[in-house]
Amino acid sequence: MRILSVDIGGSHIKTLLSGETPDARRRSPSGSEFTPEQMVEAIHAMRTPDDFDVMTIGFPSPIKDGRILRSPVNLGPGWKEFDFAGAFEGVPIRLMNDAAMQAVGSYESGKMLFLGLGTGLGTCMIAHHVVMPMELGHLPFKNERSFEQYVGEASREDLGTKAWRKEVWETVRIFKEGLLPDVICLGGGNAKRIAKHPDEIPSFVTLGENTNAFLGGFRVWQDDRYETTIPVLGSGTKP
Repeated sequence: MRILSVDIGGSHIKTLLSGETPDARRRSPSGSEFTPEQMVEAIHAMRTPDDFDVMTIGFPSPIKDGRILRSPVNLGPGWKEFDFAGAFEGVPIRLMNDAAMQAVGSYESGKMLFLGLGTGLGTCMIAHHVVMPMELGHLPFKNERSFEQYVGEASREDLGTKAWRKEVWETVRIFKEGLLPDVICLGGGNAKRIAKHPDEIPSFVTLGENTNAFLGGFRVWQDDRYETTIPVLGSGTKP
């Protein structure tokens, strides 16, 4: 089974095929006017239909039961109503929140909370291979502002990285006490700023790589334990 893993972000859409190394990933610009029709064109430009049998798409919005619940902030219009299965007719598709896809790629065992440090704060819990996407970043934190407003990229630029790291560790402490995960994985583009200060990292915290998103896109097809929480879209027969 050949799997195409697609990661849609606010600046680029990236693809990787199972069996390829992360260095072989291909990318195309996205942006604030990027539409689902342009997504289809970009994927076809990067990969031919003969390259893959199934597809996983990581998308930057809340997703439940394979449906986009809220229009993305950093992309163009038309996503909530878009027929992904119809656009790639005959190709079984799994549609996931992008943080959930990276979480699956970072997961090892037990109960793991994933926190994606990037433009905002992506969150997902995985407990014994049950994937539970969450929107914890929008919960109130302090001073009538959300967790995302304190640990997102805009806050880092405003506070400076050192003060921003303090907010990250306070967020980690609160979620550790409230949700009782075995491990908290910090991923997303800003995890590299945490990695520069290993002396600050608690024993229950691991760091994830951005390329783990592609690995997550592969795993949901390769491991049957993800079937119940990451449903297949479309009319194609599941391999």
